[in-house]
Amino acid sequence: MDANAWTVVQATLAVTVAWIVAVRVFGHPRPFFAPISAVVALTAARGERGTTAVRLLFGVVVGILAGDLVILVLGQSLWALPVSVFVAMMAAAALRAVRIIMVQSAASAILTVVFAGGAAGWQRLVDALVGAGVAILIVQFLFPPDPVRLLRRAVSATLAELADGLDAAALALENDDEDAVRQARDRLWEESGRLAELAQARTFSRRIAQRVPARRPLIGRVRSASENASLLNLLYVSCMLLTRAALSLAAPERERFAPVVRGLAEALHELAAHPDSREARQASVDRALDTVRPLAGEAPAPHPFHATAVMAARMVVLDLMMFTGVDPDQALSAVRTGKGEPAVPPPPPRD
Repeated sequence: MDANAWTVVQATLAVTVAWIVAVRVFGHPRPFFAPISAVVALTAARGERGTTAVRLLFGVVVGILAGDLVILVLGQSLWALPVSVFVAMMAAAALRAVRIIMVQSAASAILTVVFAGGAAGWQRLVDALVGAGVAILIVQFLFPPDPVRLLRRAVSATLAELADGLDAAALALENDDEDAVRQARDRLWEESGRLAELAQARTFSRRIAQRVPARRPLIGRVRSASENASLLNLLYVSCMLLTRAALSLAAPERERFAPVVRGLAEALHELAAHPDSREARQASVDRALDTVRPLAGEAPAPHPFHATAVMAARMVVLDLMMFTGVDPDQALSAVRTGKGEPAVPPPPPRD
């Protein structure tokens, strides 16, 4: 089951449980805020769902207080609704609340005004407590997310995106197609978005390991995996430099350099499929080295970007080996001389 389907299952379970608890335990006839708060908390990004539940409650409290205060002053007049929304959102903004709290405070103020009368607003606060509580129970204790798997998926997606970018550049070099060249250049900047997602996954995985009781034994493993994932920033820079330099070559040199870019793309694809496998890492390193070895004895070309392209290709291999855990001295020697068979170390033992 993929991540989206599993989130849907969890959200459906949370909605059902929150509704039953609000109706059967607290006796609320229409506790629609209980399932709403549960589903909002559970559909937030992994690593943020517990925090989202707390923020949701804070927004509900601000909205209810603002709505009740405005009704107390203005009654159920025409101005009660817009004034309560304004007061709720300004109060949330004054407390330096994030956007979700401001939106939730406005929604709660609206519900409080529309269903004003006695305890109606406070019933919604209880419903929100129920929904948020059910969401926290599910994500913290019943089905806690796996931070290592979350980070692994982000690493694999980043490597695949880099490989696709090199594939696009190789295709442009092979066909000497200016439209393809422009598309490959544009794609360079699109790949930076994947790095932002990787950075977010690193943050969320650390939060999960630190805050979810069942995942605290994974703190050391997550920290190590996160530090390793940060090396992909260097690999991205070298891939970007390689693509930029290769696409700037003259037409005859583009065709000759295309196999280098294609070979490095294949090495990254191999690694992206199984980023935690020692065998896949070793195969990726071997393929990347075999790709750039012919460059060691190649005579320098007159085009000014040729030397840059060769250097960038070697940087890609070096950064790839650093990511896979190859000894830095062995990696540098293999890239400089084109000789040697650097060995990828075994993965660290699992906690």
